[in-house]
Amino acid sequence: MRSLGLLCLLCAPALADEPAPAIAETYVPPDFMTQPPPLPAGIDASAAWRLDLSEALKIALHDNLGIAVERETVQAASLGIVVAGGEFEPIVTAGYTHGSSRTPPATSQEGGAGAIVTFDTDDWRMSLAQRLSTGMRLELDFTNDRANSSAGTAVEPLNYRSTLQLSATQPILRGFSMDRVIPRIDVIRAQIANDHERAQLEVTATAVIERTEDAYWDVVQTLYSYNLQLRSQQRADDQMALTKRQIAAGLLPPGDLTSAEATLASRQLAVVQSELAVEASWDALRAVLNLPRDQWSRPILPTDTPSFADETVTLDDMLKLAIANRPELAQAQLDIQSEALAVRQADNNRLPEIDLGVSGGLIGQDSTYGGALREYGRADATAYSVFVNFTWTPLQRATRAAAEIERTRLNLAAVKRDQTRRDIWVAVREAVRT
Repeated sequence: MRSLGLLCLLCAPALADEPAPAIAETYVPPDFMTQPPPLPAGIDASAAWRLDLSEALKIALHDNLGIAVERETVQAASLGIVVAGGEFEPIVTAGYTHGSSRTPPATSQEGGAGAIVTFDTDDWRMSLAQRLSTGMRLELDFTNDRANSSAGTAVEPLNYRSTLQLSATQPILRGFSMDRVIPRIDVIRAQIANDHERAQLEVTATAVIERTEDAYWDVVQTLYSYNLQLRSQQRADDQMALTKRQIAAGLLPPGDLTSAEATLASRQLAVVQSELAVEASWDALRAVLNLPRDQWSRPILPTDTPSFADETVTLDDMLKLAIANRPELAQAQLDIQSEALAVRQADNNRLPEIDLGVSGGLIGQDSTYGGALREYGRADATAYSVFVNFTWTPLQRATRAAAEIERTRLNLAAVKRDQTRRDIWVAVREAVRT
């Protein structure tokens, strides 16, 4: 102890004269971290898979089963928009009916007593219906009748009658809104569901990227740790040899050999444990990459080394960045939009159903089918109608309860959004602190 104090006294003036060391502005990693980590002893380096991080991420994103499922889900959700828009596609319907009867006359105008009156009819019809984004329904009906009758009341023995009618029906309360949201609500919901699934794909991909990077750098860390433990064992071997020589020379008591042997055994155990850790980290990376089983025996040698950059980050800046980019928040906002749509629809369902409509048509009739169609051009026979339909449930028990349920769900979606924001806040704080 006196020699140590004397050394301090002798060095004090020199230390006092030395200037204070400057604080390094950029962190410089140790030399061993500038090179890829070595493989454990006994492993053929030529058979190792030299893998960089970018390739590992590509493999993980391409072969991950969770991402494959999400891709299919996004595809199905995008097709759901097409399905929802099907209600605005034109609908064509057509039909044909043939009828024939042989009956006694019901009146003297149809025929005399004991006579048999024949009726042969052919009806064919076609209609084209289209629903507009305003909720209006347009329908064009084209109907044709061919009647061949021996009754005395028939206009002609062979008669053709054709009708062309156009009708339009527009809801003005229930099922309608000025911004066309209510009539198109199913399409808007499908679009929100599609955006939600795309955000879920981002969530899954982000998680895969995070797990892949963690597994990749775990392999790097365990390989560096193995190399460190191996060098520590070599130092223990050297110390063991030195201790033996010192004991043989009488510089140390024989009892010091036990301590050196214990240190060497501890270092040897650490090397074995490091080898097991390397194998475990390889398996973790193989699992994330979803490698085939026949590739699990191949050692992996990461070629990327850790890099360091000096950046000044603040909690507020990182939180703003997370809020702008985290797909979980985008999903929460989409859930709120979906519930807000449900509230609008529930409130709209409480309104009376009032439909205004108008229809007009042309009628043609002749002994020939061509003559009946030519009647359209002259417009001698026409028909039109204007109508209004009213339906209402005055007590509104069910619709009022349904609206309250949707408002509760909207409030829950807002609470979940706030909870997600808080969780992100906590995660950002922890990341910045780390």
